[in-house]
Amino acid sequence: MTEMEEPVQGTLLGPRPKVHAGKCQNCGYALELYEMDVKKSMKVMRCERCGVLHFYKKDIMGKWRLQRAAKSELVR
Repeated sequence: MTEMEEPVQGTLLGPRPKVHAGKCQNCGYALELYEMDVKKSMKVMRCERCGVLHFYKKDIMGKWRLQRAAKSELVR
C-alpha cells in the first residue's frame, strides 16, 4: 500500500488507539493520559494496572520530565 491508500484512523472509522508514552515507576506497565494542563505545561499519566499517577512537566528544552509519582487517593 502506498501512503495514499492507507486507511484513515480516528476520523470516521472510530476512535484512535491510545498512545502510551512511558512505563509505570511502580510496576512497569504502560501509562495512559489522565489529565493535561496546557497553561502550566503539565500532564498527568495513570498506570493502567496499579493506578499510580505520574506527574510530568516540560523542561526548558521542551521535553517531558517526571516530577513525581504518587498513588491516587480519589477513586473515580
